[in-house]
Amino acid sequence: MGKINTELAVFVVFLILVVLWGLFIKTPVDTEPTVNNELKACGIYVQFENGTSDSEVETILENYNMNVNYSIEYNNRNMADDYYIMLYKDERDVRRELSEGMKEEKKDWTVSSLSHVVRKGDSYVIAVSEQAVNDKTFLAILEKYDIRLKKSVWCYICFEMPDGTRYWIPEEDAIRIKNEFENNESVFSVHIDYIYDQ
Repeated sequence: MGKINTELAVFVVFLILVVLWGLFIKTPVDTEPTVNNELKACGIYVQFENGTSDSEVETILENYNMNVNYSIEYNNRNMADDYYIMLYKDERDVRRELSEGMKEEKKDWTVSSLSHVVRKGDSYVIAVSEQAVNDKTFLAILEKYDIRLKKSVWCYICFEMPDGTRYWIPEEDAIRIKNEFENNESVFSVHIDYIYDQ
């Protein structure tokens, strides 16, 4: 009986070692995701300066290497920043008076976040809130400095298949197109329209 107990004890110790080895040794696991998490763009919103016609928009688009079929929705109303003013970089008096006026009136005439102020050459394009368009005090300050309130033209460029169905492009292609647009003097801002339901 002693020999059987010894063999049984050795067998149990062997099983314990196998179990411990299995717990501590990492087996290779396929970590490749099964879902493609690449961001996809289905279109681009482009803000053009006041007075840009649909034929000018088409001409600007023809000068870029889009490499994809698209349609243009001219004067798109989906974006909020319709109105703007242009101030030269040295017009500090205007900016100061506008800032003081907003504090006194307790109103937000301009959208002052950095993403809403665009530099074009020696000028700044400043988005103007909807409430400022009809505000007499705001308009009086603009008149005092001979600054015109302008309305931008928003266009939506929708990527499409040759048959007209909606399409998407990879984010890196959309960023390349966005950067090309931003180099154009008549373009103020560009926003990529992403597909989020993946």
